[in-house]
Amino acid sequence: MRPILSRHCIACHGPDEDDRQAGLRLDTFDGATEDFGGYAAVAPGDPEASEIMVRILTDDEDMRMPPSDHAGRLSDAEVETLRRWIEQGADYQTHWSFSVPRMPEIPDEVRNEPHRAVDYFIDKKLEKVGLHRDDPADRRSLVRRLSLDLTGLPPVAHSELVGSAIDDYLAAPTSDNYTRLVDELLRTPAYAEHWAAMWLDLARYADTVGYSGDEHRDIWPWRDWLIASLMENKSYKEMSIEMIAGDLLPNATTDQKLATAFHRNTLSNNEGGTNDEEFRTVAIKDRLSTTLNSWMGITIRCAECHSHKYDPISHVEYYQLLDYFNQSEDADRRNESPKLPVPPRRDLEIAEELETKLVQLREAVSSQLEVWTQQRPVEVKGQSGSTLELLDDNSVLAKGKNPSYEIYEVTFELEPEQTVNAIRLEVIPHLQHDGKVGRSGDGGFILSQIWIEAERDGEKKKVSLKDAEADFAQPNHHPRTAIKEDVESGAHQQGWAVRHPVTGYTDHHEAIFELGEPLRSEEASRYTIYLRHDSPWVRLNMGCFRISTTDQENAAERYRKDELDADRIELRKWEAMAAERVRVPVMQEKPEKKRRETHVMLGGNYLSHGEKVSAKLPEAFVPEGAEFRGDRLGLANWIFDESNPLTARVAVNRYWARLIGAGLVETEEDFGTQGTPPSHPQLLDFLAVSLQEKQWDVRELIKMIVRSESYQQSQVASAKALEIDPRNRLLSRGPRVRLQAEVVRDQALAIGGLLSGKMFGPPVYPPSPIKRVVNAFTGGMTWQESTGEDRYRRAIYTYLKRSAPHPLFETFDMSSRDVCSMRRLRTNTPLQSFMTLNDVTFIEAARGLADQMLSYREQPVDVATGPKLAASIEYGLQRALFVDEVSAGQVEVLSDLFYQCQERYRTRVKEAAKFSGQAVDLKTITDDEKSRLVDRASMTVVANVILNLDGVLNN
Repeated sequence: MRPILSRHCIACHGPDEDDRQAGLRLDTFDGATEDFGGYAAVAPGDPEASEIMVRILTDDEDMRMPPSDHAGRLSDAEVETLRRWIEQGADYQTHWSFSVPRMPEIPDEVRNEPHRAVDYFIDKKLEKVGLHRDDPADRRSLVRRLSLDLTGLPPVAHSELVGSAIDDYLAAPTSDNYTRLVDELLRTPAYAEHWAAMWLDLARYADTVGYSGDEHRDIWPWRDWLIASLMENKSYKEMSIEMIAGDLLPNATTDQKLATAFHRNTLSNNEGGTNDEEFRTVAIKDRLSTTLNSWMGITIRCAECHSHKYDPISHVEYYQLLDYFNQSEDADRRNESPKLPVPPRRDLEIAEELETKLVQLREAVSSQLEVWTQQRPVEVKGQSGSTLELLDDNSVLAKGKNPSYEIYEVTFELEPEQTVNAIRLEVIPHLQHDGKVGRSGDGGFILSQIWIEAERDGEKKKVSLKDAEADFAQPNHHPRTAIKEDVESGAHQQGWAVRHPVTGYTDHHEAIFELGEPLRSEEASRYTIYLRHDSPWVRLNMGCFRISTTDQENAAERYRKDELDADRIELRKWEAMAAERVRVPVMQEKPEKKRRETHVMLGGNYLSHGEKVSAKLPEAFVPEGAEFRGDRLGLANWIFDESNPLTARVAVNRYWARLIGAGLVETEEDFGTQGTPPSHPQLLDFLAVSLQEKQWDVRELIKMIVRSESYQQSQVASAKALEIDPRNRLLSRGPRVRLQAEVVRDQALAIGGLLSGKMFGPPVYPPSPIKRVVNAFTGGMTWQESTGEDRYRRAIYTYLKRSAPHPLFETFDMSSRDVCSMRRLRTNTPLQSFMTLNDVTFIEAARGLADQMLSYREQPVDVATGPKLAASIEYGLQRALFVDEVSAGQVEVLSDLFYQCQERYRTRVKEAAKFSGQAVDLKTITDDEKSRLVDRASMTVVANVILNLDGVLNN
């Protein structure tokens, strides 16, 4: 009965007291039966005396309910259901999801084998509609399904250990061998990387802050924490509590504090002129919404402006819940404080390489003469008001006022017999400036001009600079532009700047400036270096720097050729890597004395304050007498309290949806009265209670589902099943869905033999058709494609810019990550085919598969020998589809395609070379080399078609 009232009546006659029509409330028994002067909307046991029936059935448009401009009439079936409900006493039951789940009755023969219980509930529902489960899937199809579902990778991508388990199951498809295969897949790092994507959607994870500027944000160590937590099989409960309130746990570890970056993924607006308090408020509202949506499936945001129209959360209760998040230290600041210094999480291979490399470089450097000598200034000054502080390591730190334009003066004394042929200017990231090299809002600087004055006996003489070089300079900002005698004030494309496309302004950099004539102690006693900051933009001043000198000649040119102090430069890079700390935005509570006041925001407006409130949980979801702390840890403990009816249901439903294609409750984001009812309510409660009994062990939950015969069914649907169960909501056959965005890419690379297994670390930049992104006020970014294995890492490590996500992910329905996303809705568009047929990544994957096909059986393809070509194509199909046998028709069609391409490319060898990705001199290559080039291009076309087969892109 409740769904009918919710659909037609509750919007106007529900919990929202401010918008309730005619003072009538129909979501409670007391409200529905209230006496309105001799009549009531509902008269239990008497439909004819119930005003609700009169209003629904009347033809008088002025009296009809619901009004014609609001909704259509109730159907005859709904009217009859309403009538019977009133006749039977109009009993109001608690909405199904708001009651604590109980273990349903299960026959003794399946009680001790939970995966059989899954089949028991599926079979009961199928029997009611005259259906039965399908036959088991063939073993290879099942292995592919299992591999893609559990790890996001095809069977051919796995290690020997998993490969051995696959071979054993294929040879003897017993329950024990199947279970062993499941266990091996769940223990792979690939499992953790694949399932982390679901959490990234919930956390609205991205590598930029959003809004119009959409600047870079270093938060990837949280993504690595998430993957590591899944690898160690941290319980759903423990991991969740750490994400909500890890910083408030007793003796919180660095990892527990890092976990709270989950809630620092909120957007941040750095545009000038915006109100920080306004956008701080937007962020904390998003955190509240994300928390209750992710863990309890409640659409809490409905109560921001008024009491929830459908679910039992009042306007006041919304702001009482908001108080849990209103006490965090962050406040939409440009520097995103508070931040936690976190060492990157590297795998063993990188750690071993790091130690080996450091030993080698230290030994090399110890045997070399010092090239550079650090100089300690005798005087430092900022002409426009900066405070320059000399530090113990001879570096100079700029503090205090940050003027729009500034010139630093740094004076040194020349030691006896000292000769200076070049100076080295190091810019050093400093915590004073948020771990960046400059003092601007984003941490950048532009050194417009540098010049030197020598002094002897009170007389000053300008010293010319003739050359310059740097370890890095952003486009159009080479240090050579800063050594001119005369420079234009505010000129563009002038001065040294170091914005790196990957690391931004967080790296240590250096520039070498070579003097026109040597500076000798017998000619001068002191010299002053002037560092001018006069760019078109204001406050782009250096934050921390250090000066060294050398007597080496041609220093800039030798530095350019890596002939000057190359080992020391390399050592510094590796030592920086060993000591690296990434400063990640995290949650941190304000001290008790500085707690903010929380008020009801009238109409949701942060400027319109109503009554003052404090942290309190919604009455409808808290047992009488239960007490929880008034902070985020108390909120997290309530979410996982055994009295909470929603948390376990929402969790198991989410994992079921990822494995089956749709949740038992299809509206994963809404378990309230407006959500869809569960297709199998007893199964949902069985899984929920089992998860709690198993200490929230997610691997055990997944294992239970995939070991069921329902999961292992064939995907072939009978005509009767298609008629009765067209969307497979009753699971009358095996699940079949299109692969999600990340898996589409990763699978192609794995089949092509290109996928890298490298884990963790900063985001990478695989090929993208979008090379330049321009954002308001910040200048945007250049997509500098990664090289080496970083080009072929798993999609989860790809840089995600909110305002311009990678086109592949956008095309295949990945969340934009602006807000919490509980589920991805699948689309089917021509753009998806254009992407997989033409995108560079898929062409490169096709080349990799083509090379494997060409080398199959260690024989090159010979057009005169048809069987060899057929065998190679069969191999490509078997590798991509993971099948034993392929259709002769498929092989014939693809063979014809190969011959057609071969004929075309014979007269277009240059085109074949380009499509093959090979750089060749067509004037010098032999006929045999041309033939192999043509064959490779032709087979790449065939491989591209194979990677686009329906059987490859679906699971």
